[in-house]
Amino acid sequence: MSIKKGTITPRYYEAFKAGAVKMVTEQGRPSKEVASELGICINTIKSWIKRAGFQPSATDRQNRSDKRQRELEAEIRSLCKLLAEKVVKNTLWQDLTPLCI
Repeated sequence: MSIKKGTITPRYYEAFKAGAVKMVTEQGRPSKEVASELGICINTIKSWIKRAGFQPSATDRQNRSDKRQRELEAEIRSLCKLLAEKVVKNTLWQDLTPLCI
């Protein structure tokens, strides 16, 4: 992408950059989503992430993986609760309790 002659490249405060990087690396949000929300180019945020010592593509993959793991853990809790409701009257409940904790 070329910059038109006479235009000024936007400059961002370090705190703004750090906040954007944290939104991706610590909050687990996709870099594309954060860039869109903040009104900046995706390549800009990826360069900030890289400068902060992270690999942008690896960070996005890890965020997706963490999200999927949280979803699966929630599903397991939900299924254990459903199972507990079904067998609460049965003596098997005592045997199943350690598996669902």
